[in-house]
Amino acid sequence: MSDYRLREFHPEDRAELTALWHKVFGDPEELILAFLQRLPSFGVGAVAELEGRAVGAAYALEGLCSGLAGGDVPCGYIYAVAVAPEHRHHGLGAALSQKAAELSKARGSRLICTLPAEESLYPWYEKILGVSCALRRRSFMAKAAPLLPCREVGAEEYLSWREALLEGRPHLRINSELMDFGELFYRSFGGGLYLCGGGVCAAYGDEELVIRELITPEGLSPEAAAASLAAHLGRDSARYFLPYKEGEAYISAPKSSLPPDFIWNLSFD
Repeated sequence: MSDYRLREFHPEDRAELTALWHKVFGDPEELILAFLQRLPSFGVGAVAELEGRAVGAAYALEGLCSGLAGGDVPCGYIYAVAVAPEHRHHGLGAALSQKAAELSKARGSRLICTLPAEESLYPWYEKILGVSCALRRRSFMAKAAPLLPCREVGAEEYLSWREALLEGRPHLRINSELMDFGELFYRSFGGGLYLCGGGVCAAYGDEELVIRELITPEGLSPEAAAASLAAHLGRDSARYFLPYKEGEAYISAPKSSLPPDFIWNLSFD
C-alpha cells in the first residue's frame, strides 16, 4: 500500500467521505454529513488518500470510561471503518484503524475499544489493535404491553437521566455532541430516545423494534420498559439487549481494562 497516504480528516473531505460511507454502509447521506460536521467535537477521523482522492476512512469516537478502579479513563472507540471496494485487499482497513487509534491517543485517549461488525473480526482487531472481547450481552424479547408511561425526549434530557441512573456504576460517559448525533441516528432509522417509567431507552427499527440501550432504576423490570415502549410505538414486540456474562461477544478492549458489569450500550451498531 505504498501509494496510499494516511492522514487526519479535514473538513474539506466531507463530500467525498459522505459518498464513500453511503456506498459502503448504505446509511442516509444527511445522517453521514451530520456526523462529519460534528468532527472533531467528539472524535477524530483517519483518511486513506490516493492521487488526491479519499478512498478509505476510519473514525475514533471519544468518551470517558467512568468508575474504573484506576479512575476515569478517556477512551477512543473505533467506528465506521470503510474502504472503497476497488481499494480493498491492500491492508487499508488495518492501517486506517491503527491510524484512527493513534490520532485518538494523541488527543488524550488512554483506552482503545471497538465493536467488530461480525464474530470473525474479533481476532483481526486483536491482532491489529491488541483488543479482545471484554464485554458480552444477550438479547431478549418483550411482547408489547402498555405497562408504563413513555415519551420521546431530546439528547440533553436523555443524557441527564442516563447519568443519574448510572451513578455509582462503571459506564461509558458520552459527551453532549455525540449524544446529539445519537438522537439523529436513532430517529433516522425509525426510532429515537425515550423515557419509559423512569428508565431510558434508545431504539430504532422500521420493521423490528430494537432497543440498543435500556437502563432502568432498581425495582423496574427492563422487560416492562421494553414492552411499554413497543406499545407506545405501535409495535407488536421489542428486542432489547442487556449485559450478560455468558452472552454473545460485544465490545473489544485491552485485556482486563473493563469490568464485566461495565455499561457500554450506545455503540451505534
